[in-house]
Formats: sequence, C-alpha cells, structure tokens
Amino acid sequence: MKMNNLKLILALVVIPLNVAWGLEVSGTGSKISESLLQEWGKVYATRFPGSVVKYKGSSPAEGIRRLLNNEVDFCSVDTPLSLDELKKNGLVQYPLVLGGIAPVINLPNVSPGQFRLDAKTLADIFLGNIKKWSDPTIVLLNPTLKLPDMPITIIHRTSPIGLSTVIGEYLSKAHPQWKTLKGDTMAGNWPIASIVVNDPIENFQMIQKTPYSIGYGPVAVASKYGLLYVKMKNKAGFFISPSDDSISSAALNSKWVMSNGFDVDLTDQSGNASWPLSMASFVVMRNSNLNVARRKELLKFLRYGIRFGTLNATQGGYIQLPDVVKITVRSNLDQAINEK
Repeated sequence: MKMNNLKLILALVVIPLNVAWGLEVSGTGSKISESLLQEWGKVYATRFPGSVVKYKGSSPAEGIRRLLNNEVDFCSVDTPLSLDELKKNGLVQYPLVLGGIAPVINLPNVSPGQFRLDAKTLADIFLGNIKKWSDPTIVLLNPTLKLPDMPITIIHRTSPIGLSTVIGEYLSKAHPQWKTLKGDTMAGNWPIASIVVNDPIENFQMIQKTPYSIGYGPVAVASKYGLLYVKMKNKAGFFISPSDDSISSAALNSKWVMSNGFDVDLTDQSGNASWPLSMASFVVMRNSNLNVARRKELLKFLRYGIRFGTLNATQGGYIQLPDVVKITVRSNLDQAINEK
C-alpha cells in the first residue's frame, strides 16, 4: 500500500505545470490591440484549461521597454520594428490583425466622407502652413463644400521620442518639411499651437467638443464616436474612405515575408482601392526564452488566435489578415513551435 501511495504522489508531481497550476503568459504595449488580445486570451483559456494569457495596454514604447527588461513575455506595437532592430535585440514579430488611422474633423454642414484631403495638405495643416478651413488649397480639394472662414484647431496625441507612428510615416513620405522636423514620428514640439491628449479615447472626445478641429486616430474607434472621417487621396490618385476592403487592399499589395521580419509598412501602398493610412498590429517576442514552455505557449496562442479568432476580431472592429498572409504567418509559427 505504501508503494502504491508513493507512485500516486510521484504521478501528481510530474503533472505538467501548465495543467496543474496554470502556465501564465503576460504582455503589454499598444492600447489599440488591447481588447482583441484580452478577448483571445479568454477564448484560449476556455479551449485550453490551465493556460492563461494576460494583456494590459500601456503604449508600444512601454511594451518594448518591459519586454527588453524581461518583465513581460511579449508586447504589441502598431508599426513594425525593422529587421535590424529585431536582430539587435534578439526579437521576432508576427502580424495579428489589420487596422487603419483616419483623420477626423469637426465641421458644420459636412457629412462623413464628403471632406477630402491629400497627404501634403494634411501635413501642411499640422505644420501650420495652412491655418484656416477656407484656405485655397483646401477649397480646391473640396469645390462643392461651403467651408467656414475659421481657424483650424489641431488635436493630437502625445508620442514618445523615437517611436515611429503610422501617421508620422505617412506624412514624412509626403512632405520634406515634416520629415526634417519630425521624421516618421509625431513626437517632439509641434510647429503650431495645438491641443495635446494622452490616448485615442480622449483624442476623439476632445474633437467631439471642439468645433473646427481636426485630429486622427484608429478607424474602429472613430466610427464608434460618430466622427466625420476624411477621404484621403491614395497613391493611385483616388479619394478613398477607410473601410475593411480598402485596408485589406493595402495589405494585399504588400510583401509579407519572415526573412524581412514581417517589417511591412502599409502606409501609401499601391492599389486603386487602398487606404493610405493602413496599418497592422504586431506581437513582438524574444527569439529565445529561458522559459521554453512559456514561449511555446505564446506561439500556440498566436497561432490559435490568427486561425480561429476571426469572429472576435470583426466583432471588435478589427480587420483580419488576408488568407494568403494568414497562411504565411501560421506556417512560420508552426516552424517556431516545432523548434527544439
């Protein structure tokens, strides 16, 4: 009997850690990805009892900092790290879902999608070169609208120094002055007086209550606030509205390969129907981890979310990766999972 009891105790001891006590993986970073990663975490825990994936939004810069300090297992970013950055820090990244940034305005007597801008004019507004809604450059782009002779109020988010942003990359491509002053970021001093906010929600709330203002933020969040999005002129010369199809078009016109670290810039992509401020959210993780079990669990979680998390993504206002991109990403995740 004593021998049988000893065998039972030993059997309990060798139960895998993630089954007996739970294997917890944690991450932080972009707030844009927060609701999706949290929802995927809930679904994954239901499908695989004992596995816990926790995510709390902060900022991409904070996420990267905490990842490099080994405080979390992964982070989420809205613009991909370059292959050099990944190699330097021993990291890898995988795209999760698509999204977009939209310029939004608070103007009277204008319907969604009526107001039009191109990249250079948007940059000139943010640079202070264009100060009024009735500026001839804006009027030329909107000949059918009666635009007010009122000053433009700019509302923008704070942004850490050195962190590339979707809209910063877009403006730097279109306007040499922007590239000289701010590079591909929205950080640092602005050349014109503006209202500064901390996050997308506060940004849209401020635009809502500030007449004659312009700002920007995630397409999915803007639509929830009923704000007026701006039609933007894309690389092919067409004025495009932000939508699932126009953002997917930008992704389909891009090259997704692991050999380049999935460093894909979706801004100003080719394609007649492509939204020029498209983006993808990425998960960044260490290329190797002292805790092999946690790293494999994270890889399995990502594979599961990309394959089966479509409904969660669309219900949350996110846009799934095109099928051809999903296949590529899942193949690389499978390879990483099977590595010894």
